[in-house]
Amino acid sequence: MISGMSAATFAEQLISAERMGKDQLFKTSMTKHQSQLDAYEILESSLKRMTSKLEAINGDAFESKTSSISDESASITVDSDAPAGTYDLYVKQLAQSHQLSKSFASETEVLPTTGVLSIQVGPNAADTIDIDMAVLNADGTRTVADLRDAINNHADNPGVQASLVRTGGQVELMMTSKESGAVNSVDVKMDGVDWGMTERKAAQDAEVTLNGIDITSSSNYLGNVIDGVSIELNQAHAIGESSTIKIESDSSSSEQAVEDFVDSFNELMDQINQLTRSMGSSVVDESNKDKDDDADKDKDDDDEDAPSSITEDQLGVLKGDSSLRMLQNSMRNSVFEAAPNGMRLSDVGIEMTRDGKLSIDEDKLSQALKDDADAIKEMFTASGSYVDRIDTIIDPFTKSSGYLDLKQSNLDKQIDRVEDSMSRHDYQMQQRYQIYLSQFTAMENTINQLNSASALFY
Repeated sequence: MISGMSAATFAEQLISAERMGKDQLFKTSMTKHQSQLDAYEILESSLKRMTSKLEAINGDAFESKTSSISDESASITVDSDAPAGTYDLYVKQLAQSHQLSKSFASETEVLPTTGVLSIQVGPNAADTIDIDMAVLNADGTRTVADLRDAINNHADNPGVQASLVRTGGQVELMMTSKESGAVNSVDVKMDGVDWGMTERKAAQDAEVTLNGIDITSSSNYLGNVIDGVSIELNQAHAIGESSTIKIESDSSSSEQAVEDFVDSFNELMDQINQLTRSMGSSVVDESNKDKDDDADKDKDDDDEDAPSSITEDQLGVLKGDSSLRMLQNSMRNSVFEAAPNGMRLSDVGIEMTRDGKLSIDEDKLSQALKDDADAIKEMFTASGSYVDRIDTIIDPFTKSSGYLDLKQSNLDKQIDRVEDSMSRHDYQMQQRYQIYLSQFTAMENTINQLNSASALFY
């Protein structure tokens, strides 16, 4: 062509100039809608994280207990419903399993070919097995080791374990009840007569005294001996000795729950500020740094792919959303007011700062928990407590088909509409490109023909 460009290049440049305005408009709309959608997802993630913290506070955060014992005579485990207190434990004796043995020259000593060996565990005659030597040793070659196996493998074994103890010069056939306690004694007879076994350990119950109360148990594990308290006995005390057990409230878990609550509250206030106001990037950097420091702590509470940080491009992207400002103000008002028991957050070292966030005096909080943990628990967990108030405020935003779901759904629809418009625009521009290409190709052919004809005159 005269311009030196091909028809295709000419058509492409015209189309590029013609579509530039709408392409920019579509790009701006898409960027705006996607930024808003990402912002609502970040906000939803933070609200759900705070809800998780509220559930933790309203659960066992103030119920956790710790235990200690003054020596190694027992091991203590406690549940959240264990009453705080101090207990004196005296272990008179441990429970033990009954143990009998009978001496043989060796483990290969051949058994008799007649007689019925009866083994009973406990007082119930039904808990007995009979081993007929005429059956077991029909060929006259069975040994003490075979008897051990016959006892252990018997389908109706009532709860006895047979073993061989080698003493060097002979072997002892040992029979031990599988369960400890006096009730699980072992009785062994041959043809109804005592088989002549030697008692190595008596069947014995555990005997302890707890705060002056006598307790007997067939096991060394005293489950739920006090509400929520279980004791595993390890060794008996010498006469005159005893152990001191202490059950106390675990103030560290309560303190951590309150600190988590404050952290998530402040994170939410930061995010609403950033999303609804135009702020400098330094504020974003500082806020995101704080969240990065806590990332490991909150990792299990977040969805793996959920966004958590606000970028500089997202500042003020939700500026026109008055509902978020209302959410922010409602939350601040809810923690500024007194709890149902008349206490305020300031009573436990939590103050509202000038920027509308919470700060903690950790020493004051720790002391308040030591002084009256029940009162602080009531502040956060009773009906109408701080947890109840904030949960009520957050719920309309995070529930299924709630505010955030509707916002995200509407933005998804707007993005779909923009994508549809972009597709139609692409199709229209492709059609116009073909028209331009045809026109410029025809023009180019005409010019080439004229140039060929004019060459005849030179």
